[in-house]
Amino acid sequence: MGWIRHTAYKVLGSNCYGCEKPLQGETNPIWCPECLDLLKPVCRCTTCGTLMEMPVERCGGCVSDPPPWDRLYCVGEYNQPLSQYVQGLKYRRQVWHARELASLLAERLTSPALILLPIPLHWRRQSVRGFNQSDYLAEYLSQSLKEEVGVESQVWSKAIKRIKVTKTQMGLNRRQRLVNLKHAFSLSPRYLARIQNQPHIALVDDVVTTGSTVAEVCLLLREQGVKRIDVYCICRASRPIS
Repeated sequence: MGWIRHTAYKVLGSNCYGCEKPLQGETNPIWCPECLDLLKPVCRCTTCGTLMEMPVERCGGCVSDPPPWDRLYCVGEYNQPLSQYVQGLKYRRQVWHARELASLLAERLTSPALILLPIPLHWRRQSVRGFNQSDYLAEYLSQSLKEEVGVESQVWSKAIKRIKVTKTQMGLNRRQRLVNLKHAFSLSPRYLARIQNQPHIALVDDVVTTGSTVAEVCLLLREQGVKRIDVYCICRASRPIS
């Protein structure tokens, strides 16, 4: 279904992927200029990804309380149209959105990691949902990087295990999220030797709000001597999602 939809937009190019507006001679075969304008990069802290009046390497928060990763890349804020695509992917099984979202994300990456680790769901939650949206994003991101910039990144979807059933993070503040996620993850013993002392690994997730989820995984990777850790996400939410 996703491949058919993607190919139809690429080949036929009749309507914008975002707003369904007819496309007439646009240079991008999928998006109209108005939707591309909504998705254009904005000023952020390159370390944590929060919105800024001008781009900075490290904002005041990153200086006083540095995150355990090195750089965060995102497509945009958790606003329309991105929010509707993420919700459709996550809650309505519209997995075809993952391809286009991953393609947009690939355009933002300046030096892509060769190893991509999707943030996992607990097996109980995944059995109910039927899939992990971060797995789809990581796989399509790997494909986009190979097709668009010639970088062959590996996806290790089983490297991280979610070993604790946690409450949903929606509506929790940063402190509550940190407590909720304490000891929620582990690294698969099968991957430990391969992860140790890796020069560059990226974590892939759909939405980063406070960063507590990816931070918990980063600490595990730092313990294994990983030199550089980036975070790749579709949305960087400036405020907790309610």
